[in-house]
Amino acid sequence: MPRTHRPSPALVLGLVLSGGLFALVSAWARHRPPGRWERDLFTLVNQIPGPVGPVLVPIMQLGAYPAILVAAAVAAAARQWRLARDLLLAGNLAYWGAVLAKLVVGRVRPAAFLADIRLHETVTGRYGYPSGHLAVATALVAVLAPVLPRRVRPLAWLAVAAVGTARVYVGAHLPVDVLGGFLVGWFMASLTRMIVGDVGPGGTVGRLRQVLLGRGIEAVELTPVRGDARGSRPLRVTTADGRRLFVKVTGGSQRDADWLYKLYRRLRYRGIVDEPPYVTAKQKSEHEAYLLLRAERAGVRTPRLVATATDPAGDALLVQEFVPGRPLDALEPAELGPDLLDDVCRQVARLHRAGLAHRDLRAANVLVADSTAWLVDLGSGTDEASADQQARDLVELLVTLAALAGVRPAVAAAVGQLGAGAVADSLPWLQPALLSRAGRALADRRPGLLDDLHDEIARRCPGRPDHLARVVRITRRDVFLLVMLGLLVHFLLPQIGQVRAALHAVVHAAPLAVIGVLLASAATYLLSAMALRLATAGRVPLGRTIAVQVAASFVNRLAPGALGGAALSIRYLRQQGLPVPAAATAVAVDRVAGVLGVLLLLPVLLPFARGTRRHLMNAATGRGLTVLLIVLGVLLVVAVAFAVPRWRAWLRTARRQAADALRALVRGGRILPLLSVSVALTIAYGAALYLALLAVGLPTDPVLIAPVVLVCVVGEGVSSAAPTPGGLGATEAALVSGLLLYGVAVDTAVAGVLVYRLATFWLPVLPGYAALRLLVRRGAV
Repeated sequence: MPRTHRPSPALVLGLVLSGGLFALVSAWARHRPPGRWERDLFTLVNQIPGPVGPVLVPIMQLGAYPAILVAAAVAAAARQWRLARDLLLAGNLAYWGAVLAKLVVGRVRPAAFLADIRLHETVTGRYGYPSGHLAVATALVAVLAPVLPRRVRPLAWLAVAAVGTARVYVGAHLPVDVLGGFLVGWFMASLTRMIVGDVGPGGTVGRLRQVLLGRGIEAVELTPVRGDARGSRPLRVTTADGRRLFVKVTGGSQRDADWLYKLYRRLRYRGIVDEPPYVTAKQKSEHEAYLLLRAERAGVRTPRLVATATDPAGDALLVQEFVPGRPLDALEPAELGPDLLDDVCRQVARLHRAGLAHRDLRAANVLVADSTAWLVDLGSGTDEASADQQARDLVELLVTLAALAGVRPAVAAAVGQLGAGAVADSLPWLQPALLSRAGRALADRRPGLLDDLHDEIARRCPGRPDHLARVVRITRRDVFLLVMLGLLVHFLLPQIGQVRAALHAVVHAAPLAVIGVLLASAATYLLSAMALRLATAGRVPLGRTIAVQVAASFVNRLAPGALGGAALSIRYLRQQGLPVPAAATAVAVDRVAGVLGVLLLLPVLLPFARGTRRHLMNAATGRGLTVLLIVLGVLLVVAVAFAVPRWRAWLRTARRQAADALRALVRGGRILPLLSVSVALTIAYGAALYLALLAVGLPTDPVLIAPVVLVCVVGEGVSSAAPTPGGLGATEAALVSGLLLYGVAVDTAVAGVLVYRLATFWLPVLPGYAALRLLVRRGAV
């Protein structure tokens, strides 16, 4: 069967759904013994009376490892080499995936939970979840299903159910183990299809010949038609009497893709009215045939419908007269004259006057033969189209024509054939979100095309409202922010008790000292922004850079070692026009300057260490771990890239840009100011900790200032080196331990650290999230 390496939405959904469900079921099975319902169901199957049980035992071998080899051997004997390969790959992935999952989850066999089980077969191995037999059987049947006759497929899945029942009957697995095995097999079969290519529609050439012959069409030659087929298999057919026909074959996977695509559009866009999802491929094909007849009756130049048919595998065939034309984007610019543009717009005007909308008027669906335009592929179209649907139709056409023939000729042809009112009504929909992928690609080739198109339409149709319609309900940025917020809740919600304790300490603290802590914490964001601005040789504005540092306080709560903040800073510098190497260099220089600032303070602070120099030095340089990880990662990428010849030129450019960034920093005399700001940043954190201790009752003693700053250096170093987001847990322990080392009372140390972490870790979270949303909305990150 033909294959495509562009995964269908149904395949992607199956991969995500099976993987997600397996993760959830595995988490549940790992921490819980079997519940009452699972025990009862196991007992019911395990104690099946009569002759049914013994029959299940040989069926169980359909999921054993040798079944993979047997199935592949049978496929190879039938000369189905691709199928044999797929069976080997999917079966082995399922088998070894189940073995790995057993070790990770560690859920034991039923005998460890239940006392009154019956072992009808020898059971080996300690772990039961997931069932390897069912994983293998599911993977094999999932791979076989597309090539099996439709009447046989239910029997194949019945065999999978029998394997799962047999594994429970022999006492090897609990019901949840069987469910886990099914999910592993489903996931591995989907992964196999993703790797080797998804099975497309169409079946064999011989079967298609028989179907066409049943419609009175004797095909002597079937040739695939190359192009953007969008979920179908197009063929050019030559008949015995010399006729040339176009056959469009649509399969069940395209039906699945259809309803998934429509669900996606309904969720993401406002006011999108699609045709209901098609139940079968036949229904989809018949809908297109109906639209072709309606369009032909309205005088639209479309290929004449010859026949429709359905083959035994469930694929639908739409047979039309063949149009020996070329798509619009295959024409030379000189061929796109005013007459042809008028003819294209004339066909669309007739379509709209008949109450239809094409809804996919990209260049591939407008063919030109003998200087005349033909509209093809009405599969996405609709009858009784609304004015908004026809306006969006026109937007796709205008962008296509403007990109290929110029803005003014395209608008002139549209106004001449469809009228100024219809063209002006398209203005609210003239936005990238509503264009097809092909339309966006054409628009990207000519920067500013949509703006030029808007201005030309407004010039020719003055006085018409041209505000953009709100069409996008959910954007990628919204999803990004939602995921970030979800991760924040996941990581920080378990620590909410610490926030309560910190708030309790603040309530009983000295108000002026608490205000001082908040001011010192706020100063760290200003100093961090100044440091990043100096590292970029002043190429970014200070105000927006401060907002980025506030947003980093949110992002850093989701990743260890302040890596999230580093990534956000690089993204921000990229949006400010710095190349990737220069942006990465600036962030690295900023982080190295922070480490150097700490090292410059150490000669002043270490005399207060009282014999703990080695531990304090190790902790103080812990924040350098982030820089070390970044450097190692860059070196790894460089080493791999140098092995690829075509990347070497890019690396040379990157090295030159990074060197230019460093030279600009040195020539501008910004090294000393950068180190000064880094030292001030470290002192600001230390001042915040000292003021927090004063707030909870530490006696005022200037001698303690240096030790507290040193302890703060240790704590922030641990925060950078700890594997938890923001150093959560490890930082508090390091700070309290360091303060106890210098004789601070336990209650005072704990309360002071809580106040300090409230001001520098917890309170900035919500302002950081708000700053991130603002920066995303303004396109700064």
